[in-house]
Amino acid sequence: MRTVRFCIGVMSANTVMKKITNIICIFLSAVVLFSCGDDNTNNEQGEGTIAAKIIASNAYPALEENVILKVNISGGTDIKSVVWTMEGQTLGEESELKYVFKKEGIYNVSVRVTDNAGNVAAALQKLQVEGKSLRYALQNFDPAKVWIMGHRGNSSDPNIPENSIAGIESCIALNGAVDIVEVDPRMTKDGIIVLMHDETIDRTTTGTGKVKDLTYEQIQSYRLKLADGTITNHTVPSLYDALVAGRGKIFFDLDFLNKVSPKELYDVVKSCGMLDRVFFYTSNNRDVLQNILNYSPAPIPYPQCEDEEHADFLSQQPGVIFTQISLSKTLNGGLPAAISSKGLFVSTNMLDMNGYTYDTQMTQGNYTGVDLILSKGISMIQTDHPQLLDAYLKQKGKR
Repeated sequence: MRTVRFCIGVMSANTVMKKITNIICIFLSAVVLFSCGDDNTNNEQGEGTIAAKIIASNAYPALEENVILKVNISGGTDIKSVVWTMEGQTLGEESELKYVFKKEGIYNVSVRVTDNAGNVAAALQKLQVEGKSLRYALQNFDPAKVWIMGHRGNSSDPNIPENSIAGIESCIALNGAVDIVEVDPRMTKDGIIVLMHDETIDRTTTGTGKVKDLTYEQIQSYRLKLADGTITNHTVPSLYDALVAGRGKIFFDLDFLNKVSPKELYDVVKSCGMLDRVFFYTSNNRDVLQNILNYSPAPIPYPQCEDEEHADFLSQQPGVIFTQISLSKTLNGGLPAAISSKGLFVSTNMLDMNGYTYDTQMTQGNYTGVDLILSKGISMIQTDHPQLLDAYLKQKGKR
C-alpha cells in the first residue's frame, strides 16, 4: 500500500492576517458589484459573449403598483433559460416579469440568463417600495368617504409659502388630513419645471419677471414670500424635488395646463417614479386628455366636466375615475348625479371665489356650505383649510 503524507505548514500570524485580508477584499468587491449605484442602476455580469441588463418600469414603485421588469440580452446563442429571483424565491422564467409589491422596503431582484452554449449572464436591480398607489386607491375608492385636496400645499398655515416643499411637508405632517396636494408646475427659460402659480414671480418671491424668461438659477436666487409679504428662507422648488419630497407620503395633483407641455411634465414625473401617485389635471381640454392617455405607461388623468354630454365622453376614456366640476355646477342642477350615474366620482373646489365663501366660513365655525356640498354626493373637496375640513368630515363619518 502506498502511503500519502499531507504536510501542514505553520504560517506566521502576519501571513494569516494577510490571507484573511485578501479574502475579505475579494468578498467586498463582489458585494460592491451588486450593491453600488443609485436606485435606478442595475448591475450586469456575463460570461463569454453574453450579457444581461434589467429595465424596470419604475425603480421606486408604490404598494400595489404593477411593476414590469424586462431583461435585455446581448450576445450569446439561442437563450436556454431566464430565471428571475428575489430573496431566494423564484419569481418567473420569462424575459418579462410583472410583479406587485405588498410590503414596503428595499428589494433586490436578480435575473440569470443561460444560452444553449452554456454561457451565463446575470443582472441585479434594486427597487425601493414606499407608500400607496393612487391608481390602486382610486380603483378601490370607498364611495362613503370624502377625500381632501390641499390647495397649493397647506395654505391654512400663514407661516408657510404656497407651492413650496415646506407646504408639502406640512400637509404630510397633518397625519392623513390631506390626501392630495395641489401644485402648479411651470417651465423656466432653461427648461426646468418649477412650482409657481402665477405667470410671474412678482407676487410670491423677492424677484420680478416671467418664469419663462428666467433661468432656474436666477429664480433660485430669490426667496419665497408669505401671503402677507413676509420674506422667508424658502426658495422656489423644482417639480422633481417637490415630488421626491412627497414620494411615498402623499399624492399630488398637477395643475399644468397652459404652463408646461404634457410630455415634458410626463417625463419629469416618470423620472422620479411618480406616475402611479400623481393626478394630471387636464381641465376641460379633451385633446390634452386623449393625448396623455396615449403615453405608455399612461398617467392618471383628472379632467374637469362641463355638462352631461361631457360626462358621457369622460366615462369612455380609460383611466378616468375622478372628474372635477365647479362649485356653481355642484350646487345648481343635476350634473353631480349625472356624472355619478356614469360610474365616475365627483370632486369640487371649495375655495373662496365667484362669490362663494364657504372655505372662509369654516374658520368661523360655519359648515353650512360643506353640508350643501356633501348633499350633492361629492367625493373630494379642494380647500385652503384641510385641518378644519378633515375634523368636520370625521364627525360626519366621511373620513
